[in-house]
Amino acid sequence: MTQPRVVVTRPTDGQDRLTERLEELGCEVVTAPAIRIGPPRSYEALDALVRAPGRYDYLLFMSRNAVRYFVQRSRRYRRGGPPVPAGAQVGVVGAATSAVAERAGICVTVRSNGRTGADLAEAVAADAAAGARVAVAQAEDGREEPAERLRSAGLSVTRVPAYRTRPAAVPREIVAAVRNAEVDALAFASPSSAVSFAVALGGLAAVPLDVAVAAIGPTTAAACERAGRGPDVVAAESTAEALAEAVAGQVRGASHSSPSL
Repeated sequence: MTQPRVVVTRPTDGQDRLTERLEELGCEVVTAPAIRIGPPRSYEALDALVRAPGRYDYLLFMSRNAVRYFVQRSRRYRRGGPPVPAGAQVGVVGAATSAVAERAGICVTVRSNGRTGADLAEAVAADAAAGARVAVAQAEDGREEPAERLRSAGLSVTRVPAYRTRPAAVPREIVAAVRNAEVDALAFASPSSAVSFAVALGGLAAVPLDVAVAAIGPTTAAACERAGRGPDVVAAESTAEALAEAVAGQVRGASHSSPSL
C-alpha cells in the first residue's frame, strides 16, 4: 500500500512530535513550514514580566512558544529559583503547553475546559476576584479575545508579546504538488500556518477536494474556513499526537463529513 503523503506546515524545532507520530502511523511527511517563530520586536514587556512575575495574580500562557520565550528570558535575568514564584496562578491553553511549562519547572494551576485562549480566559474569569491582575503571554499578533473576556469580568489585564510569528516562503514545488493532488493531506497546527499557507496557494479553496485538510483545534479550523476551505477533520485534542492520528484516520478512509467545531 502506498504511503499517504502529508504536508506538515509548522516549523520544526529539533524533535517534532507531529512528524514522528505521522511516520509511526505509516505516513510520508512532506515538510513545508509556512511560518517562522522569532523574538518579539521588543523584549521590554516580556523582560518586565520575567523580572517581576509575582506582581500578577495570574500568568496565562497562550502557547508553547509563549512558555519557551518566557523561560529563555527568565534564565537570562533570574538565575536560580523557579521561573514563576509560588503564589502566582499559572494558566495554559492545551496539554502540550502544560507539558512544556511543567518541564521548565512552572507549576500549572489553571487549565481550561476547552481548547482556546478564550476558554482559558473564561475559566479564569469565573475563578478570579474582581480587580485581579492578569498577564497574558502570547504571540505579538495574538488574538484579542482572551484579554477582552478578562477585562469584561473586571480584571486588570496586561498583554505581553512573548514572540512573533512571521510568514515563511512555501516552496513552489510543494504548492504545485498540493494543487495537483500529489499529496494526500495538509496538517495545520496553528491559525497562522493555515493563513500563510493559504496565501501561498492563493486561498485554501485551491486545495483539491481529494486532498484532506486537518486542523489541530477549533481556532485553527476557523482560520481554515476563513482562508477558503473548512477542514475535513479536527483533532480530538489540541496535541501533535491527536492531529497526527486525525490525519492518518482521514487519509486511510475515514469519512470526509464536516467536523463539529
